[in-house]
Amino acid sequence: MMSNLLLQNGDDHPEAAAKHLTDATILCAASRPDGAAYLAGYVVESSLKSLVLLDQGLPAGSTRLFRTHDINDLSARVLQLAALPSARTARYIPKQAAGHSLYDPNIGWRETLRYRAPGGTLPQTAKDWLSEAQAVFESTILPMRLDGVI
Repeated sequence: MMSNLLLQNGDDHPEAAAKHLTDATILCAASRPDGAAYLAGYVVESSLKSLVLLDQGLPAGSTRLFRTHDINDLSARVLQLAALPSARTARYIPKQAAGHSLYDPNIGWRETLRYRAPGGTLPQTAKDWLSEAQAVFESTILPMRLDGVI
């Protein structure tokens, strides 16, 4: 399945969010917390980027936004866009848990988790991050699909 947010380079953020959520869930159930936590962050990132794309499209000649992995910056961007009178995404503001460890700049998710040694993520942390990723996905990608906007 492809969304209508598919980029020319083949990137499809809504579909990536769904794929990563499925994979993170399977890894968590298989007692693979490192992989589950790592992919949970990408669920959030891909969901947030989907909102930016839906609201603004991809600015001509600019892929800077889509090179960032900073989910805190993306979250702030999504909230700013949703507050605008012309916002197409206000209805899909992600349900994010304030203060959740996933967003902690010191101990939270970042794309460099892939370089940590095995066992770097506690099983409970992975479960918590997966739960947060599920909430973000269910408040963004799922309703956008149901509304037919992606």
